[in-house]
Formats: sequence, structure tokens, C-alpha cells
Amino acid sequence: MSRFQRVPSLPQAVVASAAVSVLVLAGCASAPANSSEAPDGSGSEKFVIGFEQPLGGQAWREMGLASLQALANSPEYKDKVELKIVRTNDNDAAQQNAAMQNLIADGVDLILFDPASSSGADAAITQASTQGIPVIANGGPYDSEDVYVVSTDWATAGTTGAEWLLDNLGDNKNIAVLEGLAGVPLNEGSMPGVIETLEKGGATIVAQDTNGWNEATAQEAMSNILRSNPDVGGVYSFLTGGQGAPEAFASAGLPFVPVVGGSGYNGEACALVKYEGDGLTGNMVFGQPAIYAKGLEQAVKLLEGEEIDKQQYFPPLEITNENAKDYCLDDKPSNFQLGYDFPGLDLPLEDVMTYYSGS
Repeated sequence: MSRFQRVPSLPQAVVASAAVSVLVLAGCASAPANSSEAPDGSGSEKFVIGFEQPLGGQAWREMGLASLQALANSPEYKDKVELKIVRTNDNDAAQQNAAMQNLIADGVDLILFDPASSSGADAAITQASTQGIPVIANGGPYDSEDVYVVSTDWATAGTTGAEWLLDNLGDNKNIAVLEGLAGVPLNEGSMPGVIETLEKGGATIVAQDTNGWNEATAQEAMSNILRSNPDVGGVYSFLTGGQGAPEAFASAGLPFVPVVGGSGYNGEACALVKYEGDGLTGNMVFGQPAIYAKGLEQAVKLLEGEEIDKQQYFPPLEITNENAKDYCLDDKPSNFQLGYDFPGLDLPLEDVMTYYSGS
């Protein structure tokens, strides 16, 4: 089926059933893996591509999975791809590693995975490499020469917001910083550069906390900071907080300051629209969840024999006062995830919504 030759599969890794679930088979007929026939009855086999997702239930990842499935079931891909999505819990690297070993044992042709850590899947990757199965880190970077990377340039996402904040601060250079989720590679890899950029640019960080990549958590953390630091001149919140931070200022009855966020939730765009007349300025810098679909596109090219770049990093989106009205969807809830399409893929919202299980 592909140009990659595999040695016989090793015994299937043991994973507790509570920790791993196969979410869906997309773009496939009823035939078993590695022998599915195209719907036209031509008998041509599809590429069986596994996707390992270590943290379900989060809107960004749910939209990413929906975009992935929408592309797999599009006219261009539905006769080429059988997609097997496996989900594990709590961003646990050991669970992810075991789940990837299960996919290898199932005989997939390629594995896409959103890394739970920078090195926790090394054992599975070594096994895949031995058997000639390509592996693509999709959504975040991974530290291995054996892994392709198709990811948002998260480091750029961090410094882009920091530079915007420096350019938009007034005379008050005292700022509050909310990091994302401690321990996750993209947070740990980006925040040192953010802090360095802010401090070298003349900002003074007077308070720090975490947003947990949740707008409610960001609002609570910002509210706590404002009780002791009501005179901050700006807020930097990594990949979330563009709605929660302004709402904290509004609840405290304090004037708005420039805010950097970036969950890509509908509420961030709509907060800029809602409070712009009251003086809110912001830059919501986020990676499109449809990077998962971009990973699938690159996976198929690789399996069809094309050469692809080993390291692919794509710039983030930015929602600012200038374009917020274009992104704010009045008919969607605040936690509806934007970024369902990716440049060059042309994924219609109605197709993606067929597979979206979020709000």
C-alpha cells in the first residue's frame, strides 16, 4: 500500500481500557484496517493513518479533530484514507506512548500525534522507526530526529504577542503575566522567550499566575491579581485569556489595559467587539486547530512517495481590534473554537461542524 516496508508487528502494548479509547474511524468503509476497499469497488487499498490525542474535551483539540475528520472525508481524501483516532487522558505521556505502540501493533501506515511531552513517546517512535512507519508530531514540536513536525510556530506565537504588548503599553510598564499549562512542551518552550522579550523591552512583571488554558481560570487569576495590583498597565496571557482578563477588569470596575490572549475562542473576538468602545485593545494570537488537518495532508503526501519538509512550522493567527468583527460569530457560544480551516485546505464550517463535539 505504501512505499514504506514494515517488519512484522511487535506484540500489542498493554493499555488499561479506561485510559485509551478509539474515537472514530473516518474516511473508511466497513472492511478491516489495511484491507479496506474504496467505495467504488475498485479494490484499491487506503492508507491507514493513526492519530493519538492525549487530552480530550478541550475545544481547541476537539475542533482540530473535527477538521481532521472533515478533510479525511472530503472528496479528495475519502478514497485514500482510513483514519483511526485514539484518545488518552490527562496529557499523560506514558499513556500516549502505549497507545502509539497499540497503533503500531494494529498495522497502521503512519502515526500522527499531538505530543504530550517532548520525549515521552520515544519508545513508540523507536519501534515505529524500526518497522518503517513514519511518525509526525502534529500540533506541537517533538525532540527526535525520527519524527516529522507539522506544527504552529508556538515560539513565534508567544513573542508576537509580547512584542505587540510592548508596542501598545502606555507610560505604565507594570504588567501581569499568565502562563498556560505548566509542563506541556509548547508552554515550557515558549514562556522563557516571552519573559525575555517583555523584560528586555522595558516591561516590569509585577504579578504572575496561570490561565490553565481556560478562560474562566484566566478571569479568576486576573481578578486575584487585580486585588493586590489594580494599577497594572498591561496583561500578557499565553494562548488564553483574551476574554477572561478583560472581564476581570470589567467586574472590578477598572479601566481596560492592553491585553494579549490567544485561546482562539469566539469569546475573545467578541470581547474585543463588545469593549472596544470602552477602550479595550487586544491581540489574540493563536494556532489554528486545523493544523491537524494540515498534518493529514502532509501524511498522505509522504505515503504517496512525495518528499516533505522534516520540520514545518506555521505562523499563528492574530485577532485584533481591526479584524475582530470578521471573526466574532454572534450565533456561536463564547467557547466556540475558531481556526477550523487552514490556508490551502478550504474546509467549510458546515463540513467541520459535522464532526465537532464541542460547544
